[in-house]
Amino acid sequence: MSDPASQIVSPIRILAEDLANQIAAGEVVERPASVVKELVENSIDAGATTIRLDIEGGGKKKIRIMDNGRGMVPDECRLAFSRHATSKIARFEDLETIHSLGFRGEALASIASVAKVRCTSARNESEGGRLIVVEGGELLEEKDIACSQGTTLEVDELFYSTPARSKFLKGDSTEFSHISQVITQQALAYPNIQFLLTHNGREVINTLPTEQLHYRVAELFGADLAKFLLEVDAKSGDYQLKGYVSSPVYTRSSRSAQYCFINGRFVRDKVILHATQQGYSHLLPKGQHPVMFLYLTMDPRLLDVNVHPSKAEVRFAFQQDVHQFVAKGVRSALESNQQTPADFTVREEDIPLDRTTHRSYSSPPSNYQSAKWQAPGQRDLSQPLQTMLGQTPATSQVTWFDKAPTPVSNLIYSEFESIGQLDRSFIIMQGKQGLLVVDQHVAHERILYEQFLGAAKNRKVEVQKLLFPLSMALSPSESELLTPHLSRLLDLGLELEPFGQNEFLLRSVPAILKNGDHEKLLRETIDLLPKGAHEDVLHEKYENILIMMSCRNAIKVNHTLNLEQIRKLISDLEQTSMPYTCPHGRPISLLFEMDDILKKFLRK
Repeated sequence: MSDPASQIVSPIRILAEDLANQIAAGEVVERPASVVKELVENSIDAGATTIRLDIEGGGKKKIRIMDNGRGMVPDECRLAFSRHATSKIARFEDLETIHSLGFRGEALASIASVAKVRCTSARNESEGGRLIVVEGGELLEEKDIACSQGTTLEVDELFYSTPARSKFLKGDSTEFSHISQVITQQALAYPNIQFLLTHNGREVINTLPTEQLHYRVAELFGADLAKFLLEVDAKSGDYQLKGYVSSPVYTRSSRSAQYCFINGRFVRDKVILHATQQGYSHLLPKGQHPVMFLYLTMDPRLLDVNVHPSKAEVRFAFQQDVHQFVAKGVRSALESNQQTPADFTVREEDIPLDRTTHRSYSSPPSNYQSAKWQAPGQRDLSQPLQTMLGQTPATSQVTWFDKAPTPVSNLIYSEFESIGQLDRSFIIMQGKQGLLVVDQHVAHERILYEQFLGAAKNRKVEVQKLLFPLSMALSPSESELLTPHLSRLLDLGLELEPFGQNEFLLRSVPAILKNGDHEKLLRETIDLLPKGAHEDVLHEKYENILIMMSCRNAIKVNHTLNLEQIRKLISDLEQTSMPYTCPHGRPISLLFEMDDILKKFLRK
């Protein structure tokens, strides 16, 4: 192998301005949504009260943004397309007190280097404005024109000068979904501004200016979500936190409805997300996330927004202080308006652990019930399972078995006899090999999954028409994400019909889910939908939807089954292609081997 140093033959040189701009564009302009974000931020910084965006072809064909902000004087228009040209900062010290959304002065130059840009702007309508046309970084036209106050920017054929970059863009619906998400973020950050967004002539977002954040949330996400929100209002020293979080009774399976803003800037910050989760403590079911719209304000000197070109990441001067303040603010809001779910129970991981045995046996929580043996048709027996298996009292540090029970992968269920339930959650079976414990929920989940999968492949899903169709209001980005999948979801038994702007009617569901929570089912389905992907990824995502449906409809824990029902469940399980693990990969059954049981009772 040759020495890499020997391959360097070109002398050091300064890059041409157009090449430098295209390199910078790689950091600032990742996709059409990046262009929209930069231009909208400029409009907001210019004091606009109305911002209209017309998008074509997912933003790859055309992006037009019009605002009624301050606009630019004629001499500034050409200068605005130069690198590092900005009115937001003038000296190094200004970086420590940034109040504007934009400040780098790279956006317009970067965009113009990879697209065809047409800009008209005027500071004062009576004085006229200026037209600038730039293509691939080259100024093609500049002239005085008559136009109203404000700025209009048209960005055509994004990445036309760098075709390799355009190959990495997704389909029109996917790219527009990212754009609508950006507008949703800005509309939440600035409810006093009217935002109008269209795609291929179809109106997607049209917000009314308001001083009430709660109204803006309802406008974008629907009144059903808004009624579950609790107000957050906290202040401590240099920090102030306002906004809303959802009651613990309203959760989502993803973080798609979590929005955090710091000094008016949308950010994706792990500190805030973790603090919010901590504020909920143990109120959330496992795998569920709250909805949140949080607005944190602080002295700009305590915050560094100059971390990444996208400006979506920040760094705090006192990270621990911010974390504690946000967690306390969220917790206070929940305590003031707390609504604990009716079926809330202490989870196993919430029970304090003994430091020596990694298991807590003494002083269980008041609502914690010991596992009890229950044979169908017989009275409940009061002895806990530990006593029935010959264990000494709970205070002594002993284990049930020297050998841990093993997940099975090759036994025949019919060789075991069903004898009852444990804690109305596990099926107990006995056989020559030992004691078999079957998780009734995951067993039923495996059965339903394979039924769903077979029906979906053959497009023979039995559906149940809803007597009263369910109307659901979605956010613009959720609506754009859902629309391309309507026909595929119909194959799964979910019949959805567009109904007004960003609203849908759910007319039918798989018959097996007719008694479920249909709104929650649809919310979780949307969370699982891919934002444009290859067919193999699409297939995987739709399988995830089937898994979710199976899980939601499977027999739950604490559900009594009689012997006939147990035998039917085990029989159906044995007919599946994989009767030993659920679709999530969890074991369905555990075997306590007879040799180990005999050894425990000193019989061997």
